Amino acid sequence: MKLKAFLILLLFTNSIFGQKAKVELLPDMPYDKYELKSRKDTITFYLSVSEKKGNLPLLVFVQGSGMNSLFTKFENGQTIAEYGHSVWFKVAKEEYRILVVEKPGVKYLQTGESKSFDSKFSLESWSKTIVNAIEYCTKFEKIETTKIYIVGHSEGGLVASRVTKLMKNKIAKIAIIAGEGPSQLYSLYKFATDGTFFNTPEHNMPTSAQRLSYLTDTWKDILANPNSTVKKFWGFTYLRWSSMLKTSVIEELTKFNGKILLMQGMLDKNVHPETATIAYTTLLTKGKKVNLQLIENADHSFNLLDKPEIDGWEMVLEKTIKWFNE
Repeated sequence: MKLKAFLILLLFTNSIFGQKAKVELLPDMPYDKYELKSRKDTITFYLSVSEKKGNLPLLVFVQGSGMNSLFTKFENGQTIAEYGHSVWFKVAKEEYRILVVEKPGVKYLQTGESKSFDSKFSLESWSKTIVNAIEYCTKFEKIETTKIYIVGHSEGGLVASRVTKLMKNKIAKIAIIAGEGPSQLYSLYKFATDGTFFNTPEHNMPTSAQRLSYLTDTWKDILANPNSTVKKFWGFTYLRWSSMLKTSVIEELTKFNGKILLMQGMLDKNVHPETATIAYTTLLTKGKKVNLQLIENADHSFNLLDKPEIDGWEMVLEKTIKWFNE
């Protein structure tokens, strides 16, 4: 059975990498669009263009949770970038090739819920999709393969960590920005306790005990139905939750020997700020090369609540690029 599975994987890999994937230059965007097709699915990703000659470092950005495309088209015909990835191109100044990948089941410009996304999205499928995109780029594009860097924001922190694990020693550095440390269940528990989560008219659970009971009962139900793409919690399938919450950034990076950057806003109401310090101290005990940067008065997207005139997201990306360049 193992041999059969290996042969199927080999056939799938050869069918993907044996094709030319570049489709077009996106209108008004510094990206080429790529599509890797197999019999069952299509992987869509975007690689930034550069006028620089020679091989360049690859910066892989893994976006946070959501089911929409990386790009949205308005009624007036204008297309804009979502999830903040276009800022990477701005701060990298064409010294990097920026890679962003659509999630499994999501097509270019797609918005809203879809059965395709629900049936395909999990930590495993999302991570393998990104790995395939990276492997294609390093094989067919001008990439400095000793300088592959990956950044994960929010949910993307765990995914970036899994990609790093799957690619073994091919990832040189990883940055986790507002991306948990222990399992996301920790943030859910802490925010359920203090009333940040589930303290709404919809949930009607005014006490901490009620909210925690709801959370633990839901988690038990997820564990009992881990592959369900019909049952949902907070808009996402049990398949998504079971695959994501059973592991953590800390666990995925246990065997990674490259450099790790953790950045966390201290007023984050999506990821509990304590998770970054937990990740930092735990990874230190394992002998990892880890750096922690806490951003005061910053929320989940690094908006600086006391300095609204400053673009906190751009500031954090600039700090990350500086760290990559060290």
